[in-house]
Amino acid sequence: MRDRTTPGRPREFDDTEMLRKIMRLFWKNGFEGVSLSMIMKETELQKASLYAAFGDKRSMYLKALGQYHDDIVSAAALALKDDTVPAKQRIEAFINSPLAAAQKNDRSGCFLCNASADQSDLDPTTKTQVSVGFDLLTSALTAALRDAHPDLSPDDIAARAKALLAVYVGFRILARSDVAIDGLERAACNVATWVHT
Repeated sequence: MRDRTTPGRPREFDDTEMLRKIMRLFWKNGFEGVSLSMIMKETELQKASLYAAFGDKRSMYLKALGQYHDDIVSAAALALKDDTVPAKQRIEAFINSPLAAAQKNDRSGCFLCNASADQSDLDPTTKTQVSVGFDLLTSALTAALRDAHPDLSPDDIAARAKALLAVYVGFRILARSDVAIDGLERAACNVATWVHT
């Protein structure tokens, strides 16, 4: 909805809808690759309304990353913990999700992974948000691995969870870099074999 905000008048747009538009811009282009004019064009909001609703560019980026956590990271964690699906199948689906996206010509990668490489070392709040997201995924992988391999020790499960997260992040980055999908598929098959043993 177009911006109709004037002083003393309530906003007539959906904050979450606008934030998702901003999220997609930062997700695709990174922090430095997004200008205020791009955000204004995408949201059809004026500068004053954007600042009133979401703060400055850094605040918009952090709110967009938080929206990604709510929409995407939390959903992935819930899927990993869904005990109506066999545990090994849950893990394979998670690991293969970057490849499934690339097969559909979606090379946007993972906003969480992108933020880790792009902004974590430059902004402590971004670093914290990224850590929270990765911790949630690690916890979910741990739960799935515990279901898949109840015989393994807690230390072994923790080590496997971290290794699988590293594989997932690597796949996301490689897929975004336009690496040939067939090579990633072979790597995924090797990971699947490891998951089942």
